[in-house]
Amino acid sequence: MNNRTFGIRLLEIFPGTLTWITLLGAPFLAYSHPVWISVYVILFDLYWFLKGANVAFHLMHSYRNLKTHSKINWQEWVERLSRLDEFKSYLSGLISEAPDKRLKKLYQEQMNCLNNLPAERNLDWKRIYHVIILATVKENLEVLESSIASYVAADYDHSKIIMVLATEERGGAEAWERAQILANKFDDKFYKFLISKHPDGIAGEAKVKGANITWAAKVTQKFLDEQSLAYENVIISAFDSDTTVSRNYFAHLTFDFLTTSKPMQTSYQPMPMFHNNIWDTPAVARVIATSSSFWQMVEASRPDRLITFSSHAMSFKTLFDVGFWRTDIIPDDSHIFWQCFLHFNGDYRSKPLFTSVSMDAVLGDTYLGTLVAQYKQKRRWAWGVTEISMVFPEFAKNKQIPLWKKLLYGERLIEGHYFWATASIMIAVLGWLPLILGGDRFGDTVLALNLPIMTRWIMSIATFFLIFSMYVNLVLLPKRPKAYSRWKSFSMLWQWLLSPIVSSVFGSMPAIDAQTRLMLGKYMEFWVTPKIRKHDVVV
Repeated sequence: MNNRTFGIRLLEIFPGTLTWITLLGAPFLAYSHPVWISVYVILFDLYWFLKGANVAFHLMHSYRNLKTHSKINWQEWVERLSRLDEFKSYLSGLISEAPDKRLKKLYQEQMNCLNNLPAERNLDWKRIYHVIILATVKENLEVLESSIASYVAADYDHSKIIMVLATEERGGAEAWERAQILANKFDDKFYKFLISKHPDGIAGEAKVKGANITWAAKVTQKFLDEQSLAYENVIISAFDSDTTVSRNYFAHLTFDFLTTSKPMQTSYQPMPMFHNNIWDTPAVARVIATSSSFWQMVEASRPDRLITFSSHAMSFKTLFDVGFWRTDIIPDDSHIFWQCFLHFNGDYRSKPLFTSVSMDAVLGDTYLGTLVAQYKQKRRWAWGVTEISMVFPEFAKNKQIPLWKKLLYGERLIEGHYFWATASIMIAVLGWLPLILGGDRFGDTVLALNLPIMTRWIMSIATFFLIFSMYVNLVLLPKRPKAYSRWKSFSMLWQWLLSPIVSSVFGSMPAIDAQTRLMLGKYMEFWVTPKIRKHDVVV
């Protein structure tokens, strides 16, 4: 994106400008028009109170779905699919005998999906092959091995899985040696174990993950052609180096792919958990990692808002049709959704896959190193604000996408990045600004006397929703390593007291940083999060 037009530069400047107008305008209005800003404070607090209630509801909904889906033997279900009438009879029996209403609802939803499938749909799971692209630069052998071991441990026919270890030439000789060690160890565990080496310095590319996995996907494409494997029968999962999967991941993904109404027009988003090393990380990093996991679970409960994030899966044919991942941008994981959305003229969606994948929480060599690394990771994620300048011009060009859909998705893009940068800071300080800056013009009013009370009352009730987060966090945590005492378990509760500070310092600040850099034309490069663990990951 070196040749930016004037219009694109305006779109790059817009998010940061909106954020800074808010941050600088709030104290100015608090001084010049304290009553106005006080009314805004009350409305703002009410909005976030309702939003907190909504988030808590969707979090619990996704958690219950995740728990319910874990009770299904998806490998057995996917094997039954090829005998559709028999499977429907089986489901009918499950519906009538379901021990609880959530299971009954799941069975009924699956029955409805099957009833709505076109008669010509091929439901033979044996035609489906999985490609795993595992991107790596300089991660150590233990991280990569634990990830691949989880794929081997999955309840699925491994002769239907093609493992692709995507290395970088700039990773050096040691990275290539690690790849060879892993290939020797796991070569006989999959249909094929491929190693790709992405060349450094290709013209037009940036040093980003998208360039690596696109190169790996093209290497895979050649192999599929050699094996005469049809692209529409291949599902590709793009994983980070530390991504481990649940045992039911491939079976669940296959079932959903076969039974989704438009499988080629769907991305499949598992629930990301940053749990691999969660017990090793300091409290600040744990709160951030858990909050990131929870936000994706909340979005999964609202599939109309769901965008691909980090580890995701899709049809290889669709990936090929849209030209693979962009090789010159940082947010490849989210932008692939927009590529598909535009390619299919808005008729594309991300479907929540209620099974989990686990990745590493941020952990540095030192406490300060952890904080710095965490900030840089969040800033890289916040660089997704560049989607506005990439997607909006394409919306303008595409005449097939309905206007209402453009406006809806466009507003969500802006809203998400705007509140990411401003919400936590505004919640923390906005209520006090009229009292501090309003002076006598505001101090003697009835509103001045009641504003702190109303704000405190609203936000105290909103804080109650943290209880839901604490509960879900505790039940989803992996087993505590023996090296840690029960005190460590207690720290998983009190860590939530850090939420207000964490949300400002590691939520709003990185987003403001990213938006300001974009506004000023100080473009970021991809930063690889370090992978450090103190204990082995249990697969």
